[in-house]
Amino acid sequence: MNVVRNDKGYTILIVLLTIVVIGLIAPPLINSVMSSSLQNKKTEENVQLENLTEMGIHYFRNDVAKNITASGMTTAKSPDEIMAVLKKVDEAELISLDTDSGTMKYRVGYINEVRYDPEDSNYILIDYMSEAYVNDAKDDKVETYRLKYTGPPVDDEDKEQPPSSGGNDRSCLDLNSNNGKIHLSGQTYCYLNGSFVIDETIKITGQAKLEIDGSVVFSKSVDIAGQGKLDIFGSIHFKENVFVRGNGKIIIDGSEKFDKTPSRKGNGSIKVNNQEYK
Repeated sequence: MNVVRNDKGYTILIVLLTIVVIGLIAPPLINSVMSSSLQNKKTEENVQLENLTEMGIHYFRNDVAKNITASGMTTAKSPDEIMAVLKKVDEAELISLDTDSGTMKYRVGYINEVRYDPEDSNYILIDYMSEAYVNDAKDDKVETYRLKYTGPPVDDEDKEQPPSSGGNDRSCLDLNSNNGKIHLSGQTYCYLNGSFVIDETIKITGQAKLEIDGSVVFSKSVDIAGQGKLDIFGSIHFKENVFVRGNGKIIIDGSEKFDKTPSRKGNGSIKVNNQEYK
């Protein structure tokens, strides 16, 4: 009888030890599996985002090939005619894809004014962006399409020429102002010297540049896109939203204040005293 009791005791002890061992091993294994699953989900989302942006790029190229180009990479349409046909990215329709893994959407369109190449008016440049959304994740890609222009010759007077700089007044900005909005485009160059409060919204696109030597307060939103550039030598205060997209740049040599966190997309850059703004 004692042998039987001892066997039962050993059995109970082994069962208890097994439970303890499983209790110690199970949580790390579960955490490892969950972490691996989450990592796989993130990797899958990144792949889906990349595929969607590429899909948007192909969609845009097909749209250009169908409605803009006569053959290959040539077109007889002017920049204004092209913009009348294509969609701007923030006006483009979000295209949804039905999947079992979640919500997937993309959209694509041009992001700046379509323009003649400033270095060779026999070509037209189209900056465009492909945006992708997978559940709560987002990605975008910016590219420039360069087309050979075969339409009527472009007269020099039809090209945008830099207006005379305003110096210590703001006449340069006023020349490019309409209905409370300032838009510097093409190769427009403006230089201001002194202290200014700019109450209009301001947009800088193409290869336009605004240079300010002194202090400035922007009371409304600022939007820099394409290869637009805002150079400040002194102090600057942004009271509203700041958007820097494409290859746009804001360069500040001095002090800065952003009341709202600036938005950067594509290769957009904000540098303060030679350091990227964080």
